[in-house]
Amino acid sequence: MTKKLPVRLFQPLFGLFMAFFMSFLMSGAITAINVGLPPDFVSRWMHSWGLAFMLAYPAILIVAPLARRLALKFVESPFSPAAPVAGTKG
Repeated sequence: MTKKLPVRLFQPLFGLFMAFFMSFLMSGAITAINVGLPPDFVSRWMHSWGLAFMLAYPAILIVAPLARRLALKFVESPFSPAAPVAGTKG
C-alpha cells in the first residue's frame, strides 16, 4: 500500500506541478520566439526556465484562489447540491 500525503497539501502540490509544467513550456516557447534555435538554445531555455519557475510558483499560489473565485462567478458551483433531473423524484 502506498502512503499518500495529507489532503491539506493538495493546493501547494498542485501549484508546484502547474508552475513546473507551465514555466517549462512557456519559457521554451518564448526563448524560441526571441532567439530562434541557435546551438545554445537548450542552455538559454534552461536558464529562462529556472527564472520563470522561481516567479511562477509563488504567483500561482497567490493567483489561484482569485482565479477560482472568478471562475465560480461564471459556472454553477460544484459545491452546491445538484438540481433534480426532470422526470425523477428528488
